[in-house]
Amino acid sequence: MSHKVISSIEVKNMCLEAGADAVGIIDIERKGIATERAGIERVYPKTKSIIAFMRAANRENVISEARYVANDELHRTGDEVTQISRCVIRQLNRSGVRGAYVNESWPMDMNRWPGKLWDVSHKTIAVEAGLGHMGLNRLVLHPEYGSCISLNSLLIDAEVDDYDHPLEKGPCIECKLCAAICPTGAISIDKPFDPMACMTHCYRENMIGFQDWIDAMISSTSMDEYLNRFRQDETASMWQSLSFKIQWKCGYCMAVCPAGSDVSDQFLRSRKLYMDDIFKPLKERKEPVYVLQGSPSEKIAAKNKAKKVRVVKPFIKRPIS
Repeated sequence: MSHKVISSIEVKNMCLEAGADAVGIIDIERKGIATERAGIERVYPKTKSIIAFMRAANRENVISEARYVANDELHRTGDEVTQISRCVIRQLNRSGVRGAYVNESWPMDMNRWPGKLWDVSHKTIAVEAGLGHMGLNRLVLHPEYGSCISLNSLLIDAEVDDYDHPLEKGPCIECKLCAAICPTGAISIDKPFDPMACMTHCYRENMIGFQDWIDAMISSTSMDEYLNRFRQDETASMWQSLSFKIQWKCGYCMAVCPAGSDVSDQFLRSRKLYMDDIFKPLKERKEPVYVLQGSPSEKIAAKNKAKKVRVVKPFIKRPIS
């Protein structure tokens, strides 16, 4: 195990040279990550410091009405994050520091389903490391790049000579656009974030949606009954997610967010132009919205005439024989 103290500046430069857009470092004893400590030590028990970094996505892809274009960019950015992580860990290895990087997103520990599947919350780490603050949209907002970022955490067995701290002020400009654009009402100005509403729609083709698909195939007594729950285009979309990578159905809270100096000036200079160019095309995009039967989301989604409400049966736990 390494006991030396390494240079914070050198580590950050290493990350930046590998492709990171911003870096922060915290120690394992940080009070703000107390809830994450058990998961961190499960992944890498020798952890003394955590390197948090972010990679910015191309905003023009993220705001595109062609959502497959946005999804591909987010996946590509995630792949870059993984490559940066591996590169930095290998370089640290050569200087005598050992460590492990945590997955940027999937895969996760499905043995815990339907509980918490991940060990380390990159958002919590990033906030503590000064990379941004959590917005109303439950995304970390970076001072420059706003919400269009991907995060990761590197766990190392060495201390550094200077640790980072949370930003004093968050980049959120309290525009509330994320709440206004959310097709399911998962994001609300005066209510807690509704993760189930978000997962049911945005994550239609993994977890809850995949199990609903299996249930539809097994329980349907005819093709007509199956097509009532999964239309041909929905089956094709599920195939695409399984064959390539998950296709998220939303992500609008990221797309419309004007936080960060990279885009906030554009919003503040002409809010009408921003709404016409970015907000309205997504708000008025004709598409299905997936909601749990009888949920508040069902009523909220029905208010937007551009959206076709598709009701998903609540997941029922069946006893294992």
